[in-house]
Amino acid sequence: MPKPKTTSQLKKELWKHFSLYIRKRDNFTCFICGRKGTGSSIHAGHFIPKSVGGLALYFHEKNVHACCYHCNINLGGNLYEYGMKLGKKTVDELYKLKQQTVKDFPYLEKIAYYKALNEGK
Repeated sequence: MPKPKTTSQLKKELWKHFSLYIRKRDNFTCFICGRKGTGSSIHAGHFIPKSVGGLALYFHEKNVHACCYHCNINLGGNLYEYGMKLGKKTVDELYKLKQQTVKDFPYLEKIAYYKALNEGK
């Protein structure tokens, strides 16, 4: 019987499926500047960075969009433009979620969900 995956392994696996879903959802087009790309030239970038947003925002579809390398890395997320594109209502909603603590995150369910979406099921 295989050992259960660690939280870190589950998070990494979920990110693989979630980030692919986000990039597909946004047609591999940067949400911020409109550049089109493929593969690693298009990232799944966070408005509220994953380092401060916690699990409530790490995998939140409104907080993550396709971003080109230039906007996401060179411009540090291009947050002013990102926020303008999201709109005040969404930005306010995301900042409220930033205060939430998530316990017992449903990694396995989310992995299955995004994997199925990516496979067209």
